[in-house]
Order: sequence, then C-alpha cells, then structure tokens
Amino acid sequence: MNRVLYFIKNFGIFHDTPLSQIRSIRLLTYISFTAVFTALFYSILFLFLGETVPAVLDLMLVILFIPSMVLIRFKKHHLAKYLLIINANVAILLVIVVYGQQYRNELFYIVSSVLGIILFREKKHGLISFILAISFFLFTKIYLRNVQAIHPTEESLTYPLAVIGLISICIIVCLLILYIKNETLDYEGKIISALNNLDEKKNYILDSLNYAASIQMAVFGSKSQILKHFKEGFILFKPKDIVSGDFYWFGSVEDEKIVVSADCTGHGVPAALMTIMGNDLLNEIVLQDKIIHPDKILEELDRKIINGLSNENGVERQDGMDMSIVTINAKKQRLYFAGAKNPLYIIYKNEIDTIKGSFFPIGSNQYNTKKQFDLHEIRYEKETKIYLFSDGFQDQFGGKLGKKFMKKRFRELIYETRGESMQEQRKILVNEFYDWKKEEDQTDDVIVIGLLLD
Repeated sequence: MNRVLYFIKNFGIFHDTPLSQIRSIRLLTYISFTAVFTALFYSILFLFLGETVPAVLDLMLVILFIPSMVLIRFKKHHLAKYLLIINANVAILLVIVVYGQQYRNELFYIVSSVLGIILFREKKHGLISFILAISFFLFTKIYLRNVQAIHPTEESLTYPLAVIGLISICIIVCLLILYIKNETLDYEGKIISALNNLDEKKNYILDSLNYAASIQMAVFGSKSQILKHFKEGFILFKPKDIVSGDFYWFGSVEDEKIVVSADCTGHGVPAALMTIMGNDLLNEIVLQDKIIHPDKILEELDRKIINGLSNENGVERQDGMDMSIVTINAKKQRLYFAGAKNPLYIIYKNEIDTIKGSFFPIGSNQYNTKKQFDLHEIRYEKETKIYLFSDGFQDQFGGKLGKKFMKKRFRELIYETRGESMQEQRKILVNEFYDWKKEEDQTDDVIVIGLLLD
C-alpha cells in the first residue's frame, strides 16, 4: 500500500522538476487518480448489481481521465489541468444524460467548479474553470427539461444509489480537503524547519561577520592613535553592512605624515577583502619602499592592484578603489595631495577650497590611456582644516523626497560647521546623516576624515 501511495505521490515528478511546481503537480496527480478510481468504483458497483450499461459507461469514464495522466507524465501540466477540468464536467454531463437526476449527480458540479481554483495559481484560470462548470450545470438543467434519461434505473435502486452518490461526493471532498491539509502541514513543517535552519545560519554568519569586523578594525588601526598625531581631528566611519568597503590608513615616514581615505568597489564582504588588500599594499609601498608622494603612491598602488587581481590566464577583474591621499609635513607647513576620483576640502579662515582628484580610479585596466594622478602641493597656515571622504555621505538617500544628499549640500554642511571644534563637527555630521536618512536604508559605506593642522 505504501508503494502505491508513493507511486501516486511522485507520479509526474522528475529530478529536474522545479521545487515551486512539485506541490501543484502532486495535487493535479491526486485529483486525476481520484477521478479514475471514482469512475472505476462505480463501474464495479454497477457490474455487481447487474447493470451492464452503467458499468460500461463508467468504464468509459475511466478512459476519459487517462489522457490527463499521460500529459502529466510528459510534463504538459497546464494542458493536463484544463483537460482534467473539461473531462470532469463532460463525465458528469454524460452520467446525468444517461441516468437523469435520480441520483443527484449534478452535485458533482460542486467539485468540478472548484477544481480550477485549487489547481491554478492564477485567478483568471480559476474563474474560467468556475464559469465552465456553471455552464455545464445550466446546460444540464435545460437539457433535462426537454429530454428523458437514456437509461432509467429501476426504482428499487434509485434511493440506494442516490445515497451512495451523496456519500461518494462527501468522501471525495473530505479526501481532497484532507490531502490539501496534509500537504499544507507538510510544507508548513518544511518552512518552519527551513526558517530555523536559516536562523542558525544567520546567527553563524552574523557572528562571523562581527568577528571579521573586529579584525578589520584592528587592521585599520585605532582612530585615537591616528588622531594623536594631529592637533585635533575626527574619523567618521559607518559601514553600510557589518564589514566595510571604505577604509582609512595612516603612516609616518620621518617628518611626513600620510593619511588615506579609500572607497573600494561595492560594499560588504567582497569590498572588505579589498580593504585588507589595499591596507597591506599601502604598508608595503609607504612603510617599506618609503614612497611618500601621493601621486607616486597612487601609481604604485594602481599597478599592484591590477597585477594582484589578474588570474593565471591574464584575465583582469575590474575592481579597485577611489582614494584621497595627503602627505603632511608640519615642519615645512607643506601639504601634498593626489586623488583617484576623490577630492580634498581645505578650509582656512572663512574660505573653502576643493582640490579635485584625478578622473581615474585605482585598479580597473579598462581605460585606453595611461593613468595620470596629478600632485597638488599646498603651503598651509596653522588652524587649516582638511577633509578626506568617500561618496557614501553625499549619496545617501533621504529627506522628504527620498533623494540623495548630494555633493553640494555636503560641502555646504562642512563649510557651515567650520567654526565648531572637530569633535563637535563630527557630532553635527552624524546627526545630519541620520536626520536625512530617517527610515531609508544606508546607501553605502561612509567615511569622513577631518583634521586640524598645526
């Protein structure tokens, strides 16, 4: 018995059957087999009662439902559904035409009218099926007003067969409801199990990401340890996800202090891996090779990133980073800047200047020209403030209209808060960011570095 049930359950299910269709196919198969077994039951019953004509008719009805099962086997599920619905109504009509209304066979239209609603996901197909059943029912009523039954049954069998018909309908409806309920409970169990499994995996992933974030911060270095090299300053650092694709870097070579703000391609784990790569290469270029001029640092970093992301076949990944680099010599009061797409803001007294970076990013060898990173040498006075940043702040969606913060508004915000201490300015930036963002998701990683030079 278990083998028979297993065969019926998986009839029409193949190894390549999409998971989303399995439940629908099983329901179609179940109803098809139910229709065949019902017709076969009546054929055997009438044969037992000595009613040859009804027995032959119900045997023909068995054959009527077989094409739907064949279509299921050949993966023509949509066609099989419509054929099953049409044949179900045809079968009911034939039975009523032959026997008349003695056995209340029109009650079977109740079952056929809901078949489409059960079998089809789309409402329009369910509605078509319902209208089809109603049309057959009305045709039956009109037909029986003018035409007598072809094969009236003996009066002694009328009542027992009517009772059997009613019981059959109840059994079919109950079995259908029971099947749907069991399938629903089965899928509910699978969904709950999958959700529990997802929760476990989610917690595992979150724990791993949080640990990775702590490692990433350790690699970047302590903000306070970096800021102690300057009169005053702040590092506003807000990853979009747990780990960040933006990073900051600081190095000191003799009298030169080098500060970097970088924005790697994308965000999340892939970009976070790029930050580790960028951090290591900056250590190598600046601290080991003693390259301190920003333009030369960018050139060397660009070369190493492109080479590092090329595979064995020479195919290159078009990943990289935008970057701002300043080299500060406090003794000479000289500042050197070069940027890969990212600019630098300088505020002295009541004026703000924007020093633009190069058009080219670090990495990505898709340009048909040699990259050039321009060096800007600036003599600064004491109390000069400089700002390095990624595009995360200015690209954040929010406000009343859900638009970007934009570069112009960000520049104005920096300028308007120039008179505040660096720590107070950081608080203002943070508050403005969240006031603007409100319920919106964070668009990108955010980094803003502000330094007061002495």
